[in-house]
Amino acid sequence: MAKVRLLVELDVKPDLSDEFVAMFRQEFISRSRTEKGCEQYDLWRDSTSSSKMTIVEVWSTQEDLDTHLSQDWFAVWGPKLEAMQATPLVVRTLSSIDD
Repeated sequence: MAKVRLLVELDVKPDLSDEFVAMFRQEFISRSRTEKGCEQYDLWRDSTSSSKMTIVEVWSTQEDLDTHLSQDWFAVWGPKLEAMQATPLVVRTLSSIDD
């Protein structure tokens, strides 16, 4: 099975960028990294703009990603993430061609 990678680009409201990073580390990264099939789950900040960020995720299978996306805690934390965004998320899903 092919691994699945997500690149999620987002612009956070500038006055909330540090709060966003703290919340994201505590709630998203810490939970996601313990899930079955999670090989990478990182938050990157643009080196020229502290409010532009990219989430990099690697999942062993599409099934693992689907399970991740169906977690109950997204119903609570998803709206908090959305409220901190300055623009809608840009999600790019990539499948490996070497597996």
